[in-house]
Amino acid sequence: MKFHSNKALATDPSLAPLFDTLSSYRDQLGSLAHQTDYLQPESSIQLPGDATLLKKIQETAERLHSPTLQYVVIIGIGGSNLGTQAVYEAIAGSMHLLVDRLPKLLFLDTVTDEKMTAVTRVIEHLTHKEDFLVIVISKSGTTTETIANMEVLWNCTTKQFGDVRERFIFITDEASKLWNAAKEHKMETLSIPTQVGGRFSVFSAVGLLPLALAGINIVELIEGAQRAVADGTSAKMSNNHSLVSACLTYLQLKSGRSIRNTFFFSPKLSALGAWERQLVAESLGKDGKGIMPIISIGSTDLHSMAQLYWGGSDITFTNLVFSFTGAVHRVSQHLALPGLVQHISGTSLEGIMQAIYAGVKAAYEKSARPYVEIDLEQADARELGYYLQFRMIEVMYLGRLLDLNVFDQPAVEMYKSVTRDLLESMHVR
Repeated sequence: MKFHSNKALATDPSLAPLFDTLSSYRDQLGSLAHQTDYLQPESSIQLPGDATLLKKIQETAERLHSPTLQYVVIIGIGGSNLGTQAVYEAIAGSMHLLVDRLPKLLFLDTVTDEKMTAVTRVIEHLTHKEDFLVIVISKSGTTTETIANMEVLWNCTTKQFGDVRERFIFITDEASKLWNAAKEHKMETLSIPTQVGGRFSVFSAVGLLPLALAGINIVELIEGAQRAVADGTSAKMSNNHSLVSACLTYLQLKSGRSIRNTFFFSPKLSALGAWERQLVAESLGKDGKGIMPIISIGSTDLHSMAQLYWGGSDITFTNLVFSFTGAVHRVSQHLALPGLVQHISGTSLEGIMQAIYAGVKAAYEKSARPYVEIDLEQADARELGYYLQFRMIEVMYLGRLLDLNVFDQPAVEMYKSVTRDLLESMHVR
């Protein structure tokens, strides 16, 4: 991953005091990363270095991967599925359901008849129960949406295949209600370290098992994350992108730019944006503080949001994220309708997107709006692992600068408690 911050409209002298402020915390994270005790709130930084965990996931995936496996259904919401979906769609593509690639990952991330019907219809066409797996993920073990979806899918698959206990895998905190229930019914469980919160859990069993089953190279994913840990705890600022990005974002916030727009120039990175949005929002939106994370997709959103970005209030700090990997499709030299757009004949679609990207950068500079550039290069498993870990460490640094606990989310409980009360009243009636 390449990180360029020369257009962020910040000077080195303004960054230096922030670097000094975070130096002891940087050293603390560096020391913590070499342990695997999972005792501290920042313990997610230990996951990439946990060789025992990686080996266990590899062995589990190999055992569960039947020769006819076609679909792996992920039942989870928020941190229980966004990281997995981010990596999967970045590699398999935004149109992965139309691509000849098996097994496919299907995500049940909220309670809707539309999604459940689509999944159950897919499973109805399967011949054997070995053709599918269901991975149920809930850190607390009591997530309403996840448990409801699990019960519906359990009922559907049981009617079709009989005993499906071996086709359901549960990932949750050890000794949670879900863990205990699964153990009681002799179903397989994998644990999440207690100190690792959902939005920081992509390099635990939460992300590694489904990605391994889908044929993603999790060794390369972890190697990328390990490199990001080394860089993100380095005293060398030219390597420490997490620290530099956190300080730049903090300075922009102090300048009145409370919105961070991560502008991904590929639709296959949309889920990566959703993961990042949760990470930033849940980690930093506390005590009347926070950064509003928004996502844009290029070039689609240039036709709906560009006027606001360059002509509206100067309250946004932009991260341009791209991966230009080669030219596959080209506009024909012999146009069907010549004369409509100049200079596109013989040009690759990738080349056109690169020209658009250059135009976007020029617009930011002309309007004096700050931005940084992040080149994901090939956007392969190694680069994605780096990016995910880079962002998680960045948020830890931002939490320190804003004097916030990035590892809790107390406000989320407000809707959950009302939901439970309403469900109780509905059940009583």
